[in-house]
Amino acid sequence: MSTSLYEMKKMFLLQKGLLFILLFLFLKAIFLFLMDKPVNPDIEMNSPLYFSYLKQVQGPYSEITEQFLLEEAARISDAKISQQKITEDYYDGVIEEAEFLAVAAPLERLLQNEKGFELIYDQYTYIREHPEDRYFLYRNGWDGLLSNETLDLLWVLLVLLIVAPVFCYEYESKMDRLLLTVRKGTFHQSACKICLALLSVAVLSLLTSCMDLVFYQLKYGLVYGDYPLQSLSYFAESDKKCTIFEAFLWVTSGKVFGSLYLALLILFVSVCMKRYAFTLFACTGIILIPYYGFHLESSKYILPAPLGFLMSTGYLRGNEYSRDPFNDQLTPVFRELSAATLGIVIGLSLLLCFIMLAVIMFLRSNAWSIKTGRLRGKMSGTLLFMWLTVSVLSGCTSSQISGQSAVYNFSTRNSYENNNYRLYLDETDLNNVHIAFEDKQTGKKHEFIRNAMSDLTQVQSSLFSNGRYVYYMKYDSEKKRKFEERKWFSIIQVDMSTFNEQVVFEKNLSLEKSFFIEAKKVESYDAAFFFSIQAFFLDEKNIYFIGPDEIRSINRLTGAMKIILRISPIGSLAFDGRTIYYVNNNSHVIKYDTVTQSEVTIPDMVTRSFLLKDNKLFFVNRKDRYKLYTYDLGESVSRKLVDVPVVSFFFREQTIFYVNKNDRKEYELKL
Repeated sequence: MSTSLYEMKKMFLLQKGLLFILLFLFLKAIFLFLMDKPVNPDIEMNSPLYFSYLKQVQGPYSEITEQFLLEEAARISDAKISQQKITEDYYDGVIEEAEFLAVAAPLERLLQNEKGFELIYDQYTYIREHPEDRYFLYRNGWDGLLSNETLDLLWVLLVLLIVAPVFCYEYESKMDRLLLTVRKGTFHQSACKICLALLSVAVLSLLTSCMDLVFYQLKYGLVYGDYPLQSLSYFAESDKKCTIFEAFLWVTSGKVFGSLYLALLILFVSVCMKRYAFTLFACTGIILIPYYGFHLESSKYILPAPLGFLMSTGYLRGNEYSRDPFNDQLTPVFRELSAATLGIVIGLSLLLCFIMLAVIMFLRSNAWSIKTGRLRGKMSGTLLFMWLTVSVLSGCTSSQISGQSAVYNFSTRNSYENNNYRLYLDETDLNNVHIAFEDKQTGKKHEFIRNAMSDLTQVQSSLFSNGRYVYYMKYDSEKKRKFEERKWFSIIQVDMSTFNEQVVFEKNLSLEKSFFIEAKKVESYDAAFFFSIQAFFLDEKNIYFIGPDEIRSINRLTGAMKIILRISPIGSLAFDGRTIYYVNNNSHVIKYDTVTQSEVTIPDMVTRSFLLKDNKLFFVNRKDRYKLYTYDLGESVSRKLVDVPVVSFFFREQTIFYVNKNDRKEYELKL
């Protein structure tokens, strides 16, 4: 009993184990509270609307649920059509304002629920594929707890710091030989040390899982844990028959076993090598090298090593494939582990644990088992080099963009013109649509982007101009291994005076691993957005990406991404360096200030088409039978430019070219 108390005091006080544990718990809580992001942020942003629908369909799929969702979809679709028609009739003078307000008010109330309905309808399209084992439920809590396979580096570091000194402390202080000569310095003392280390790791592992459980319960709520595991889309293809809460218990058990396995491995290496630094480097390398080295995600789970058990979620996943957007082919990203394979992995792991335990007890019980350190020194140098290589590979750099913001119009995103060149979208050959530029002096035309690896690069047609710089975006693909293809998104800056190119933004779309669980959760969500970008523009601090129904900003310094506007559908849109101008569903022009994050409606400006130029908005006025107007943003004054209905218009330098709605002919107006 006295030996156990002494070993406990030495482990937690003399070797600072208690300090490391408290620091770990503090950092763990900080990371959970500050870094956690919901897997589906749209649900949190529209929670009242989403939950109002979820209450009506929650639980298993049924014909009543399907009928309700289909009828609601038809209602919302009809309301959108009716709202568009009644708005056009009102601005065209067909109906009076009183009639418009009477009809539009109930339609607007119904359409306010549209986003919540879209979220629940997305779940419906997923559930109806396999309705027998997929239920409707609020998934952000369970997804945050289970739907990830990211290694918790803080936990691995804690286990290293509290277990490695158990035996290395004696070797560093030269007390190992003396202890082996006393009566209780052999089997009894070693058994106490091992039991204390393993018990501490097991209790802390359970405590960590309980912290995660309590956090997600308080933040999101973990209801309906008795639903099938496949209700979470992360486990859509799994053949495992268990509930969500049972899956959590399996994952927790796996993590406890993986932690004990790692602790035994640390004790084994420390006893064999008798060096503290080498033990840390070697055990860290054994964990991180397969974690970063295996590109097929399921590979790390078939190894009889601690890594797979420290994550454990992969043992519940099914076969998964990734579709390449460049060649539309499916490549495997995860292969499900069968029950037989899992049994073999567990059996081999238990056998290795028993062997390591036996070797530890043998070496710690024999005073004459001290070996020479020459071979250990060579192995230590090799593993140290491998560790440094892994650390270097995990680094990244960022680029900075220089220059001031420029006026941007969404409708002219495919063109640019200065004194020397004109850039435009060449659609003469539909099989080779590309950005071309024309030299105004010689009249010669060339392809704007020259890429020797064109088969692996997909250039988008959207441009952004800022003085002599023009920016474009592209997707690149690189075949690395048989089952892996790396993809990334880039924004390229072109100096129009020299045609030199520079990468100013790059995003890896291949879902690389992350040290922190929370960082991995939104990676897939963000990567999917980058494949749907329609256009972009820049200012001094942020890059703004326009998606199908939203605008996101990315901070250049921190790389943080957030949704700033939801616009559906995106029509006319402009940016003046600080303010975004866009048209809402009622044809009103809205000013969004990117600094204060506030919105203001421009009064008496009703249109579906406008352009920003010289601090003025040029627009087709729907309140005056589609006449062309200009609105001075400084003086807040509107002025009519032409007294004929206009179908469309565009600028070329200081001239407006517009199409008369009556005769369909093009006219020009000098400013």
